[in-house]
Amino acid sequence: MKGLYLFSIFGYICILWLTGIYVTRKSSSTEAYLVASRSLSVPFLSVLIAGTWIGGVSIVGMAQGSYIHGVSALWFQVGIWIAMCATSVLLSRILEGKKTYSILDVVGGLYDKKTAKLAGILQLIFSIWIVTMQIVGGGAILTVILQGQLSFREGMILTAIVFTLYNVMGGFVATAYTNLIHIGAIIFGIFLGGLYVVFNTGALSQMANQAHYFSPFGDLGIVQALSWAYINFTLGVLAQPVINTASSAKTPEEGRKGILIGNFISIPVVVMAALCGIVAKYVFPDIPSISALPALLNIVPPFIAVFFLLSMWAPLMSSGSPFLMGATTLAIKGYIAPALNITNDRVLLLVSRLTTLLIGAVSLLLGFFVKEILREVTWIAVLLSAIVYIVFIGWAWKQVHSLYAFLSLLGTIAILIFSFAFGSYKVLHPVWPVTLYIFIIMGIGVLTR
Repeated sequence: MKGLYLFSIFGYICILWLTGIYVTRKSSSTEAYLVASRSLSVPFLSVLIAGTWIGGVSIVGMAQGSYIHGVSALWFQVGIWIAMCATSVLLSRILEGKKTYSILDVVGGLYDKKTAKLAGILQLIFSIWIVTMQIVGGGAILTVILQGQLSFREGMILTAIVFTLYNVMGGFVATAYTNLIHIGAIIFGIFLGGLYVVFNTGALSQMANQAHYFSPFGDLGIVQALSWAYINFTLGVLAQPVINTASSAKTPEEGRKGILIGNFISIPVVVMAALCGIVAKYVFPDIPSISALPALLNIVPPFIAVFFLLSMWAPLMSSGSPFLMGATTLAIKGYIAPALNITNDRVLLLVSRLTTLLIGAVSLLLGFFVKEILREVTWIAVLLSAIVYIVFIGWAWKQVHSLYAFLSLLGTIAILIFSFAFGSYKVLHPVWPVTLYIFIIMGIGVLTR
């Protein structure tokens, strides 16, 4: 079986790299490399959005979450699904007919450059951390599947190299084309393997008798569950990969359709991953939770296992790629090009490729510090919650002084550091003190404008 798995993995890698090489000629300018020359159609937009939210966090992390918490782990994703609907409605407001590239443009349209730069840094930190999560998920899957042949670290390295390189070659065009491949592999494999383990183990009916596995709020409790949903709403509504995808559309209307269709595609896939996590808990009650999904390969026949395997590994790249390219776009347009005063497009294209490579390397190094995927994402997502608050308040009340928005973002960083330094995050999720703080600060700004 290991030989078959290796053959499948490296065959898939070849397809992805050949695709990256093929589309390199379509990425001959910085505009093409970063936003696909703003020419993508609805099918490509849809798979970009679906792939963004069907990743290591939503597949491996969701299986891990449901292994521990049951179906209540789905609250993590509910916020994303609502956010995508909201983003489609607000898209014209987000883009405002401009050549938008990143959150810097959105915040910069409301506040001063200093506030926009700080918001961009927070978004960049989050994007890099999400890329890290995909790499960790890849390591977890490959090490379980190829025990004795590939270590966890080697699995992480292989995953990082594969999707970083095809993005270095073809940029956002490569992300679009490879996500079309990834989504096909994910949908076919996760339902083929998932339905097999559900119907051949009888696990779901047995686990229904457990204390919390099919309770709506499970052992999380209503406060924690709704916190996850709320945080991920704020995570998704102005996420850099979504802005990148919408900016690459031929028209705003096509961007809106792509967001909605991609969101619709992602929902059943994530639900199936959650059910697989519950099956894994029944069949393998004592394994490390992060191995919940790949462990199921041990109970499916070889002809199913190959496709099931690819459906587990592909999401890590389908999500990692948009976040990687989103981080590159943010770094290049917001910081590197202005700081170095690069005006020559060929030079900027080279720097863009080097930046993609560097971000991939940094994300890989950070991967050695990850413990539990879902919880750690909700903690770092607080940085995006702060950005969403100041943007929405800026839309609702014009002419709020930039100082209050800047202090809101700065205070968010301080609260997050305090929460981890003193362990208060174990008692109260950081999003709630951040929310209270920002509404007080921005409230003062509204009253004194």
